[in-house]
Order: sequence, then structure tokens, then C-alpha cells
Amino acid sequence: MKRRFLFFFFCFNIINGFAQCENGRYIDKIFSQTIRTKNIVYSRAKNSSGAMQNILMDVFEPKDDTTSGLRPLIIFEHGGAYWTGTKDYESQIAMGEEFAKRGFVVSSATYRLEASPLSLLFQDLMLKAVGRGVQDTKNLVRYFFNSARDSANPFRIDTTKIFLCGGSAGAFNVMHAVYLDSTDNLDPNWNSWLNQIGGVFGDYDFIDFGEKIFGVVNINGALGDKSYLDNEHTAFLSVHNIWDPEIPFNRGRPYNIPTLMYVDGSNILHSKAQELNIYNPFYVIPDAGHTSYSSDFFGTVVQPFFDSTVWYMKNFFAYQLGCNNVVSGIKTTTKQTLQTFPNPLLDDLYFKNVQQFIGQNITITNITGEEVYNAIFTGKPISTKSIGLHSGIYIVQLSDKRTNTIHSGKIIVE
Repeated sequence: MKRRFLFFFFCFNIINGFAQCENGRYIDKIFSQTIRTKNIVYSRAKNSSGAMQNILMDVFEPKDDTTSGLRPLIIFEHGGAYWTGTKDYESQIAMGEEFAKRGFVVSSATYRLEASPLSLLFQDLMLKAVGRGVQDTKNLVRYFFNSARDSANPFRIDTTKIFLCGGSAGAFNVMHAVYLDSTDNLDPNWNSWLNQIGGVFGDYDFIDFGEKIFGVVNINGALGDKSYLDNEHTAFLSVHNIWDPEIPFNRGRPYNIPTLMYVDGSNILHSKAQELNIYNPFYVIPDAGHTSYSSDFFGTVVQPFFDSTVWYMKNFFAYQLGCNNVVSGIKTTTKQTLQTFPNPLLDDLYFKNVQQFIGQNITITNITGEEVYNAIFTGKPISTKSIGLHSGIYIVQLSDKRTNTIHSGKIIVE
């Protein structure tokens, strides 16, 4: 039943996309200025010390937005390992302005933090920190639903188009808020620790909450287990540094701290999403950084990865909103995984089951989206050295305009 709901919901929004994405809205920065409303209290709850705390957000809107319609909402949560971080990071403000200038409303939100980094050493304290972050994320979504219903919708939010986004700890919050539900098989200790802070399900369990989220952005985040994806088919974008020293790219312990729990990083989640047919574009940053759109503790914008991350995000949002159909003029396209080998490779790239694409187009882009190769596909192996590919990660795409079919895959050139 849920799949049917999502299918009709998606079709409705594709049609709506033709109207709402005119003149480059949601893709290009069509507004030159933004309005930032600071320090809105969206919730009040006990922190890890037992004291009541106001939990704050800022809201960014496009200035002089003359549209009379409702607008999609992007909620973006900062990182900081659950003991530091702020909505006032330079990177948080930059994200708010980037997407408000594209016509979105953006909530740059904080959440309850731990009193000290010592919480990183204890599994129960870390799990409770994540649990509080999930509670705050759900309360933030509820705030916007309630303000739309009870307070004349002051930010003109389209509550059917809410994107949850986060980096590092913020990504943990949004991923678990959407994909963890009471039907998942949690370790008994985890259940006990979460119950000590009031639980994370409540009125916003899987059936009521997950369906209301239009898309998720996971930047260097993880889930406690890939199996949490089983009951929720909300699309999500993942961006992750391949040698991330803090949150594992595959399966591992955060910060490699032996007393913490194992988690499944973006690469594991991407494979599971493909298995479950969940739309999950995945972009790998080929370095040993962590949330490379900003520095970890000071929130300073770092180039070129800030621009790259924005590029990935805006295209994910556009796809979900149906804007890609307007901009490209291409009919809805079937996307499938491209089978290549070996991977990683030193030189020759081979293909499997691609006979239908012979005579059609092949493109290769680097991780910043720059096209580095475009040719007619012959079906024969391609020498990466001969076409000038250096060490790095690339996206290979075969497209058949006759059937509106695209096969795409990621390759690593050593």
C-alpha cells in the first residue's frame, strides 16, 4: 500500500514540477538576497544534564519572493560529534543562503548536545545523544506542521515537500529519524537506553513520520544497521569521503573508538538501497576528510567541496521535485546500475550486458560533475589512460534515447 501511495505521490509531484520549477527556480540562484529569522524556539526539552533547554533554529527565505504558492522546506542540521556545533557555523549560514536564493525555505537547526566529549567514549551516552537528536528532528518537523495548521503557515511551507539533511551527527539524526522505527530489531541494551530518555518513536513512528518526508540528504553519516532501510522507501542522497577517519565509509565504529557501537556507513547503505530499489544517488569524495564542505569543529566553508556538495544536493532536490524534466526537456528516464569490471582498475574498463547501448552515447564525469569524456559507445573496453583519466572516482553513464534508459555506475581509477 505504501509503495502505491508513493507512486501516485511521485507522479503528482512530477506534474506539479512543471509549474513550480519555471525560470530555474529550485535549481538556479534566482534571488539575490535572503531573509534570515534567527533563534526561533522550536522545542523545549531536558538536556543530558537534566536541565530544560530551549532548542533553536534559524529560518532562511528568499527576499522579495512574489510567488503566492507554498514552498519546499529544507531542514539542515550541523555536525560536531554531539558535543559541539552550532547553527551559526559559516557553513550553515552559507547553506541557508545557497538554497534560499534558489527559492526554498531553509531551517538551519541545532539540537541538544552533550556537556563534554567524554560521551564519545561510552556506548550508552552516545546512543542517548543520537536519540535526543532524533527526538529534536521529529519535533522540528512537527513544529512546521503545527505552524502550517495552527498559525497561518507564516513561512508558506509546503508540508508535503520537506527534505531532512545533515552532516555527520546531523546526518545520524535525520537518517535515524526517517529509517529507524519500532519494528526494527534493536539490541535490548539500546532499547533500554533509549527508553531512559523517553524513546524515539512516540507519536511519530514509521507509519506517521517516514511517509511525510520527501527526501533525505546524508553527508558523512551512518545508520546503526542497514536493515533499518527495510521498511522505509524515502529516497536519500549520500555524500561521503572515502577515507573518512571519523564516520566509517563502510561498516565500523565512529572515530575508531573501541567502546562505541558498530554502524553502517554510506557505502553499505548505498548497496542496501540498491537491493531495495530505493533511489539513492551516491557521491564519493576521494580524500581523507570529514564533511569536506566545512571543517569539523569550526564550520568554515572549504572549497571546492562546498560547491560540489551544493551541486549534488540541488540536483537531488530537483529530481525529487520533478524539475529535471523541465530543465532538460527529457522524458522520464529509467535508471539502472551499470555493470563494469574490474573496479578499482588501473587501465582497461570492461562492460557487461550493454549490447543495447552500442551506437548510443557514453559519458564519464568526475565527482564535481565535470564531464571528462563523451563519445559513441562501441561496446569495446575503454583504456582510461588513453582518454586521460587520472587517479580518482568517476561516474560512467550509458544512455539510450530510443528507450529513455540510462545505466550508470561508479568506477575508481588507481
